Amino acid sequence: MGLIILGVILLLLLIVLFSPFRLYVQYKDKKPYLQFRYLFFKKTLVGGKPKASTPAKKKAPSQKGKKEEKPEKKKSGLMPESLSGKIELAKGLIKAGGKALRRLIRRIKIKELYIDIDVSDEDAYECALKFGKTNIIVYNAVTLLSQFVRIRKKSIAVKCIYNRPESVYNISCTVFITPAALICIALALAFAFLAIIIKSKKNKSEFPEKETEKKAA
Repeated sequence: MGLIILGVILLLLLIVLFSPFRLYVQYKDKKPYLQFRYLFFKKTLVGGKPKASTPAKKKAPSQKGKKEEKPEKKKSGLMPESLSGKIELAKGLIKAGGKALRRLIRRIKIKELYIDIDVSDEDAYECALKFGKTNIIVYNAVTLLSQFVRIRKKSIAVKCIYNRPESVYNISCTVFITPAALICIALALAFAFLAIIIKSKKNKSEFPEKETEKKAA
C-alpha cells in the first residue's frame, strides 16, 4: 500500500514538473491576444472580453503630523563592502545570467507557428516592393529564431494583393516550456551566485593587506 501511495505521489510530481506552461500568442485583425495555460488553468492576459469596472476604494486619511520610524537595514554578509568587490560580483552575475538565459532559450519550444500576410497597396510597383521586403524580413526572422528555439509545425504564407489600401497581418503560435526546466535554470543561477560570493570572500581573506591599503589611501 505504501509503495502505491509513493508511486502516485511521484506520478503527480512528474505531471506537475513536466506538464508545460503554454503561452498562446495571436495577432489578428489588428488585435493582439495572449493566453496562458497550465494543466487545467487558463488565463487570458491580453485581449478577450473586457472586464466590468469595479468601484475604486476610498483611501484612508493620511496622518501628516506623525513620522514613521524606518527600521535600520541590516547589512547582509553576501555583498562585498569594497567597490572593486561589488564590480567583480556584478561581472560574475552578468556572466552567470547570460548562461542561464541561453539555457532558458534552448528549452523553449514554439509549435503551430502560423504566419499569413497579405501585402497590399493601391500602387502595383509599391505593392511589389513591399512584398519583396516582407518576404525577406519574415523568412530571415524565422530562420534566425529557429537557430535558438525549436520550431515545429510552421506555416508561412506571404501573398501579394493589388488594389487594396491596407495590408493584413495574421500571426499566431504557442510557446512551451516546462516547470522542471525553469527550476533547473533557477538552481543553476543560484549555485553560480553562491560560487561567486564564496570566491570573492576567499580572495578577500587571502589578500587582506590590499583592502586595508585601499581604505588608508
